[in-house]
Amino acid sequence: MTGRTLTNDIPRVHPGAAWRSRRMSTWRLAWRNLWRNRRRTWLTAGGIAFAVWMLVFAMSMQDGSFGIMVDNVARLLTGHVQVQHDQFQDDPALEHTLTDVEALMTLAKGQRGVSAVLPRVQAFALASSGERSFGTQIVGVDFSREQAASSLPGMVVAGRYLQGPGEAFVGVGLARNLGLSPGDELVLLGTALEGGVAATVAEVVGLFDTGQPALDRAFVQIPLADFRTAWNLPENQVHVLAVVLDHVSRSPQVARTLAGPGRRVLEWTDLMAEARQTIELKRIGAQLFFAMIAIIVTFSVVNSFLMTVFERTPEFGMLMALGMRPGAIVRQLSGEAFWMCALGVLLGLSLSGALIGWLSGVGLPLPADAGEVLARYNMPDRMFPDFSWPAALIATLVMFAGTQLAAWISVLRVWRLQPASALRALE
Repeated sequence: MTGRTLTNDIPRVHPGAAWRSRRMSTWRLAWRNLWRNRRRTWLTAGGIAFAVWMLVFAMSMQDGSFGIMVDNVARLLTGHVQVQHDQFQDDPALEHTLTDVEALMTLAKGQRGVSAVLPRVQAFALASSGERSFGTQIVGVDFSREQAASSLPGMVVAGRYLQGPGEAFVGVGLARNLGLSPGDELVLLGTALEGGVAATVAEVVGLFDTGQPALDRAFVQIPLADFRTAWNLPENQVHVLAVVLDHVSRSPQVARTLAGPGRRVLEWTDLMAEARQTIELKRIGAQLFFAMIAIIVTFSVVNSFLMTVFERTPEFGMLMALGMRPGAIVRQLSGEAFWMCALGVLLGLSLSGALIGWLSGVGLPLPADAGEVLARYNMPDRMFPDFSWPAALIATLVMFAGTQLAAWISVLRVWRLQPASALRALE
C-alpha cells in the first residue's frame, strides 16, 4: 500500500469542527465540575437566586403600587391619555376645542385596552351663593359615562352624583366656603364663546371629597349639555377627550394611534408630573438597594471560586504539566461561573414568577386599619403586583456580569501558577 493511499485513508477533520468540539467539551466539563461540590454550588446558586427574586419581586410590587396610584389619579380626573387641541395645554381658552369628536371617540374606542372615552368641556367661572362668591373651574361632563369610568362619583360625602340637567356636583371645600349643602342653588357666571356673559343656575345635588384641598375648593361638575348652552359651545366640540385604559402600560400605543394634525395627545407622564417624579425617585432608591445586594452576592461568588481554586490547585498543576494553557483553565472556570449563574437566575425567576403570578390573582392584603381610608378614595384594599420584565432582564444581566467578574478575580492565581509548585500540594 502506497504512502498516497495511506494519506487518503486518514480522515480529515475541519479546523472549525475541531474548535467547536473543544468548545462543547469545555462547556460540558464545566457543567460536570460544578457538581463536584454540590453543597457549595447550591449555596452559591441560592444566593444568586435570592438576589434575583428580591429584585424582581420588589420591583414588581413597586410597579403594582405605581399602577394603582396612576390609575387612581387617571380615573379621578385626567384619564391615562388625553386628546386636546394643539394649543389648549398652553392656553386653555374656550375657543381651543376639538371638532372631530365623534371620529376621535370611535377611533379611541377601537383601540385595545381602552375602557372608556370621556368627553369634557371646561372653563373658569365665578361660583356664587347668596352674598359669597369664589372663582372655580367648571367642567361639563357626560355624567352617564363618568359614573361608569370615573372614581369621582364614588367620593360622594353628601347627596348623590349627577343624574340630569340643571344639577351640580361640588367639592366640599367650595361648599364650605359658599355655605352650600345638597338642595341649594349655585349660580355660575363666566364668559361665553363669543365674549358675552355665560350664566346658569344649578341645584347642588352632591358634595365630593377627594382629599385634595386645592381640588375640593375649586372644582364643579355640571352636565355637558348645560355647559354648552350656557357658554354657547357647539354640540360637536369638546376641550378634552380623557381616555381611560385597563392598564397604564398601554398608554404609549394608544397615544401614538390618536396623534394627528391639529391636536395634542398627552400621556399620563405628561399629565401627572408629580406622580412621574415620585415614581422615578422610588425606582432610583430600589436600584441602589439592589446594587448593594448584587455586590454582596458577587463577594460570595468570589469566595466560592477562591475555595475552588485552592482546592483544585494540584489538578490545575497537573493539567498545565500535560500541556494545557492557563487560558484554557480560566475559560473552564468561566464556564462554571456561567452555569452556576444560569442555575441561580433560573431558580430566582421561577420563584418570583410563581409568587407574583399567584399574588396578582389574590392580591397582598393591606393593613386592616387602612381599609376605611382606602375605601374612601376608591382604592383597593389589596396590593396586586405587576411582573416587571425590565427588572428580570436587569437582574439577569447584572448577575451574569457579577459572577463572571468574580470568576476572573478568583482565577488570577491560575495565571501565576507554576506546575511544579502546584503538584507539590499532592504530597
